[in-house]
Amino acid sequence: MKSLRIGLIGAGRISDLHVPGYQAHQSAEIFAVCDPASGVAKRRASEWNATRYYTDYRDLLDDVEVDAVEILTPHNQHAPIAIAALNAGKHTSVQKPMCLSLVEADQIIDAAQRSNRVFRVIENFRYYQPLVKAKELLDAGAIGEPLAIRIKGMQGTANNDWVVPEDTLKWRFDTKQSGGGRIVFDYSHHMFATALHLLGPIERVVAWIGETENSKEQIQDSPLMMMWKYMDDSKHGSLEVLTSEELVIRTDYYPNDEWFEISGTRGFIWVNRCSGKVIDKAPVALYTDGQFSEIGLKDIEWDWADSFRSGTIDFVDAILEHRQPPLSALDAREVIKFARAAQMSSREHREVRMEEIA
Repeated sequence: MKSLRIGLIGAGRISDLHVPGYQAHQSAEIFAVCDPASGVAKRRASEWNATRYYTDYRDLLDDVEVDAVEILTPHNQHAPIAIAALNAGKHTSVQKPMCLSLVEADQIIDAAQRSNRVFRVIENFRYYQPLVKAKELLDAGAIGEPLAIRIKGMQGTANNDWVVPEDTLKWRFDTKQSGGGRIVFDYSHHMFATALHLLGPIERVVAWIGETENSKEQIQDSPLMMMWKYMDDSKHGSLEVLTSEELVIRTDYYPNDEWFEISGTRGFIWVNRCSGKVIDKAPVALYTDGQFSEIGLKDIEWDWADSFRSGTIDFVDAILEHRQPPLSALDAREVIKFARAAQMSSREHREVRMEEIA
């Protein structure tokens, strides 16, 4: 069988996390690279041993030798490129969030259904091994019936030399490009998708979203404080996200970190790290039936970058195996609704039911 030929659309900083998975897969190759900056496209193609490079995504999609694409562009470009890719017969993976609105989401869903190609949104937290282990423990009944999830997110200043170009961050504060909400609509996608995956569909949301200006005079929609109730009346969740440029985040990547606590009728599951390494404890801890145990650093793959490698490998495997990988377009639509419900709740100072988001 020939290798799947992958086209990368967008060659910015985040692509460095996606590429290793494709390079490691024996049935895939990075065949083409597209970036509007010709110098970047040419340099990345050389760096990744790609056969071709383009500056217009439409030219890449016209390339009949490209089998699948990974879309790594600003959010406002996701929907038009994804729809065009599906219409061109390409298997398609797109960075989160899938698009800016439910109208766009429905257009992508329609294009995916008509295309008979694999479509997914790459949500790397679904592949982060401590969270994968937490899901396994939860499903095995390790803490009894689940009751609640509590999630904490932080954004600060990195203590590393993993440089993120200013242009990569700047567009995220432009509402027309980002869709609004650097914290709620972009960063918190990971937590919303995780909350849905672990405990199920949401019924209603209440949120308070503040504003924090950073040293570049950019406005963050932070702090974020929110709670939600699941469709199952016995389950609830909460999320707190804070930002502070004075907070030094121990990390090898972006200056973020997250941790999770899942409560059940018989105990608790903790995931103590994710994007960073703030909490110096075992990645996963379990308390059940009066006993405490840990899954330590040597027992599980906890490097955040591995979640991207695993995610890209799974995309290739899903194409070869003719199956749907996470997140499907329908699943990604629910994450968008979750974020918009939080924004509506804060804006209108009231509880919002998910069915109101249309």
